Amino acid sequence: MGVGVQMMKTVLFIFNIFLTLSGIGIIIAGALILTQMADFNRIAESDLVKMAVAMIVGGVLVTIVAFVGCLGAMRESYKLLMTFAGLLLAVFIMELTVGICAAVFKTDYKVAFKESLSESLRHVLSSGKDRSNYYDVARDRTTGGAGQYGTAYDAIDGRDKNYWDVLQRQFKCCGVDGPKDWPDNIRPISCCLDKFCWGDTAVYHQVGCYDTLVEKIHMSTSILVYVGIGIAFVEVLGIFLTCWLAGLVKED
Repeated sequence: MGVGVQMMKTVLFIFNIFLTLSGIGIIIAGALILTQMADFNRIAESDLVKMAVAMIVGGVLVTIVAFVGCLGAMRESYKLLMTFAGLLLAVFIMELTVGICAAVFKTDYKVAFKESLSESLRHVLSSGKDRSNYYDVARDRTTGGAGQYGTAYDAIDGRDKNYWDVLQRQFKCCGVDGPKDWPDNIRPISCCLDKFCWGDTAVYHQVGCYDTLVEKIHMSTSILVYVGIGIAFVEVLGIFLTCWLAGLVKED
């Protein structure tokens, strides 16, 4: 076995270890984004979750492909090495596509996303039972702390209401653009700055969930863009090294 082949085997083996770690990193990054975005995606549909899923699938594929590359290098199999190069090219195209889609999504989603949030809030507000039985929040909340009141908000059914509560608590926001999006007699406790939210003394988060989520989405899509495109170009190096080793193996 030539010195050149041995050296390239070592280089490719190290590269595949790095590629495996990258694949695991991609899976973790995608899972974190998926976990963070899952709750508000139920309120306002977003392609970000689909891209995070694609990222996880890509990470799994990268890990599997890296194993094929290690196997091909150890066995000095020309066919395995060329299969590895072909698979790496396919993963490269997929990740580059995800990265570009995330970059486009980052600048193109705001209007549709805000409308989706607004529609969800309108749905919550229109889901009340008997509006004639609603009474003033200031009276409702004098009975105690969080969870001990009987506001008009309690009369609203539906999953959207629960998702809004989770969203507003998790991201410390209120409504789409601010607390004024909620009528006074329906404003939920999840909008409150602290767990005691009574009558006229109630203090609400002033930041709307739209601005908070846009910032969060911007961060998440930046991760998708940089990880997707960064790993994609590392894979180009892997394709080059693999083809080089395959050529040396064939000559041997």
